Formats: sequence, C-alpha cells, structure tokens
Amino acid sequence: MTLFKRFSKSLYSPKHIASFRFESIGKTITYIFFLSFIMFLPAFWPSFVYIFTNADWAADKVKELFPFISIHRNQPVNEAIFLLTVLFFYYLFLSFTLFLKTTSFALIALILVLFLKKRGEYRHLFRMAAYSLTLPLCIMAAADISSLTFLHTYWFDWLLVLSMVLFSTHYLPPAMQ
Repeated sequence: MTLFKRFSKSLYSPKHIASFRFESIGKTITYIFFLSFIMFLPAFWPSFVYIFTNADWAADKVKELFPFISIHRNQPVNEAIFLLTVLFFYYLFLSFTLFLKTTSFALIALILVLFLKKRGEYRHLFRMAAYSLTLPLCIMAAADISSLTFLHTYWFDWLLVLSMVLFSTHYLPPAMQ
C-alpha cells in the first residue's frame, strides 16, 4: 500500500491501523518522517515566504515561531542561511518528538493489550501507535496553519491518539490461553 493510501486509511480506520502492524519497520519509520513533514509545514511556509519575498506578515510569523531569531532587513542572505539551518534542526526535533511519542503510546498499548487480553508484540504496537498519530496530528497542523488555538490542546491530542490506539487494539486477535 502506498504512503498516501496508508495516510488516508489511518485518518479514519482503526481496523486498517491494526492491519498496518504487519508493515515493515522501514515503512513505519518513513511514515513517521512523513508525519514530521506535515507538522513542519506550518513553520516552513512562512519561513519560505519570508526568505524569498521578505513579506511583513511572514516576518511576523517567523518571529512568533522562532523568537530567538532577530530579523534585520539589511542582511537577507545571512538570515536566510541561518533560518534554513534553524528549520532543518526544527524538522529533526519534530521527528525526534514523534518517535518519542510513538514509543510512549506503544508502551501504553502494551499495557492495554495485556489488560484487554489481546495478542500483540511491542514491535506491532509501535507500528500501530505510529499510524494512530495521523488524525490528531492533522487536526493540530490544520489548527496551527489557520492560527486557531484552543484550551488543553495537548490533552486533546493525547486523548485522541489514545482512543485511536484503543480502538485499533480491539482488532487484534485474542491472547492464547
């Protein structure tokens, strides 16, 4: 199954998320980097516009995203190089946090599997947790792009991921007696 088909299926189908546990770990890692890119887009777009057009709204958004960057209109080349470096490390940071989040939810899924008396290995649960991040991540990225904020964003995100993991574990086979 292609990356985009897996992406679309994991937006709404816990049954498909459970079936993705048989995908190779390489496909899962690629998928996590793809999700990192989706999270990266709200920071990339204004930075890209600022570098190439020097627009005021983009400069304000870059200042908001990266407050440690001082923007001076007389050094566009130096700022562009520095901003591209910051964006690269920001993408690496997002990737690291998604891997950490996937690991955390895989451990939670391992506890759920034991509690629900289902059969699942950690490697399968890691893959399921990675695909369970899709819907909450898209909601958060869309809210970020549209500059919407709401209370308890992180609780909402974690609760949505947890519910996707829980619904997906129901499609696992029962544990051996």
